[in-house]
Amino acid sequence: MNTVFLINDTLLFDPNDHSLRPIEGLPGSRVVIHTPASECLLLLLRHNHQVLTQRFLFEQVWEKQGAVVTTNALYQSIASLRKGLHAAGLTENIIKTVPKMGFKSVATVREGTADEFIVPVPVISLPPAGVNKAAETALYELPQRRTRVADFFNSRLAYLLAGIAFILSCGVVYMQRAGGESFYSDYSYIGQVNGCLLYSSWSGEEKSAQTFRALGSRYSLTCKSGGVAYLTLNRSLQGLSVLICDRKIAYSTAECQSYIFRKDRYES
Repeated sequence: MNTVFLINDTLLFDPNDHSLRPIEGLPGSRVVIHTPASECLLLLLRHNHQVLTQRFLFEQVWEKQGAVVTTNALYQSIASLRKGLHAAGLTENIIKTVPKMGFKSVATVREGTADEFIVPVPVISLPPAGVNKAAETALYELPQRRTRVADFFNSRLAYLLAGIAFILSCGVVYMQRAGGESFYSDYSYIGQVNGCLLYSSWSGEEKSAQTFRALGSRYSLTCKSGGVAYLTLNRSLQGLSVLICDRKIAYSTAECQSYIFRKDRYES
């Protein structure tokens, strides 16, 4: 069986399917985090209580896959990771930022298999037929509903949706460079595509425009009037990210949504 991590004796992290879930009531609430966030968490847990530098995380999560991303991608992944942990039921903040150094995990971590940590769900006994029809129906429908929910979260559709569109923020989703320049100030302007003023980490206009049109036709990535899209492509095209804002990111009032795509997801 694959290795999983028990965090603070309450939350189970499975790096195989990038999922977080409470140990009580499995297969209950399950949160899927995108691949970079999952790989960051795996590294942090394996080096628990040790500071991992930004350089180390870049090398292990992105560069070994041939990806070239900005520092903002790391901060977005850490923010996504913290939200995923909270959504799965962890109340403590176990991912700490160490100023001018990097990040570290401050969790209680146990490593093993899922069977070692799962707390079985109590079996609900149905009353004898005819004793209380309303109670009998309610008790019978409860496990059915749980099964349907669990089936959805384990379906390919749910995993695809979680992988391509984990909404990181509706407000501030970017960091500012010293001197007020944004992380996207060196992106090339491609032109207006799908109603967006498109900027790309690649200088090739045709490739960037073609890629954004393909994403837009499949996932309805469009902008409102005056909207701006920032496309980050890596060298080996193992994945990409799109940041769609209601105005240029240089404005402090810009509101943005971030999408991360893996090649096997957006080309399948």
